[in-house]
Order: sequence, then structure tokens, then C-alpha cells
Amino acid sequence: MPVSDINVAIELRRRRRRRRNLMIVGIVAAVVILAVAAIWVVRNTTVFSADTVEVRGQRLVTASQVEQAAKVQKGQPLARVNTDEIADRVTSVSVVQQAKVHRKWPHTIVIDVTEFKLAYQVKTSGGYLWIDSAGIMFNRTTKPTPKVMWATTASGDRALLRDVATVVNSFPAELRRQVDHIEAKSRDSIVVVLSGKRTVVWGSANQSELKGKVTAAMLNVKASRFDVSSPEHPTAR
Repeated sequence: MPVSDINVAIELRRRRRRRRNLMIVGIVAAVVILAVAAIWVVRNTTVFSADTVEVRGQRLVTASQVEQAAKVQKGQPLARVNTDEIADRVTSVSVVQQAKVHRKWPHTIVIDVTEFKLAYQVKTSGGYLWIDSAGIMFNRTTKPTPKVMWATTASGDRALLRDVATVVNSFPAELRRQVDHIEAKSRDSIVVVLSGKRTVVWGSANQSELKGKVTAAMLNVKASRFDVSSPEHPTAR
């Protein structure tokens, strides 16, 4: 092949390569411009605005109460909504243990609510306080909640409330059916009152699971007072 033809072929390949490279650069530039434009639209216009709030998982509070606490600024770009701040505001509601917030495009903020779980209720002169397993007081009612254990306590000390929850959660089914209520004067002086005017001196919440099993095993004994404060050496009289 003549040298001139070789040079022409090389030049043609160079031109094709140059056009291909220019095309690739153009495509990449176009993609970047579109991406930047899309981000700008999402973050700075109301095309994707926060127009609705969806609340899920609530039982003790209404969706409107959660939405009121959330204080979602409707109409702002959805991408600019601070979901962590909304979650913090929702957890300020007394019955809400946890709130998870996320965006549902194109126009919705979703709030998933987890409420505290009632372990037992404390009877007071003004009504009934709801207590969870960690000893947290999260609700108040004027009347007792049916089929939920109740107790009287000497104070609202969280450690004492938590100990009572430990005792409540340790009851085997056969024992729970016979429990009337619990009296807790202090953390070391917990008494379980059974039906038929029987009492169980529980002592502290330590070894509650064992104490529950021991008490359940003693229920057939004819006695009015059981003492399982030392579960290895229970007594009945």
C-alpha cells in the first residue's frame, strides 16, 4: 500500500476516534447537566413538595395528634424536610417510645410510631398510671384498664416501678390467674396479693422468675401467707 494511502487511513481513524471521544464527552456533560438540574428541581422547587403526612402504628394517640406534634412544614421541598427533627418532636408525645420518619415520593412524609407497651398500672387517688417494663410512666386514665395487673407503690421512683414490672412479667400463667394486685412499699418490700385474701411476701425483684415458679408450685398448699423472699427456702402458714 502506498505511503499516502496509509497516512489517509491513519488520519481517518484519528478523526473517528476524535468524534467518538467528543460524543462521549458530550453525553457525559449532558448527563451531568441533567443530574444537576434534577437535584436543583428536587431541592429548590415545589414539584416534589411535602403535601401530606401519613401516620402508622398509633393506637393510644390519634394520627392528628401525631401530625400536630410532628409540625411538618407543608409545601416545602420534600428533600429539605429534616426527618430526624420530626422524629424527635413526635417522641415528645408521652405515649410514643420511638418514631421513624421517611419520605415517600413524590409528596408524602411517613411517620411510623412505636408506642410504649403497658406492663401494669399503678392505682393512685387520682386514677391509674400506665407503666412499661422499664418503669417508664407514659399514660394516665381515670378508670382501670381491664385485664391488666395493677399495683400500689410508695413512690413514683423509676427503679421501684421497674422492679414491680419485673415481678409482673415473671408470673407463670397459673399464678397470674390468681393475682389480685401488688403492693410495693419499697424495692425490698414487694408483696403479691392473691385471691382469697392470701399474700405472697416477694421481697425484692431479684430471682423473680424462680420466685414465680416456687409460688405457683405452692398454690395448692392451704395457707394465707407465703414467703418466697428467699426462694430456696420458701415458707407457708
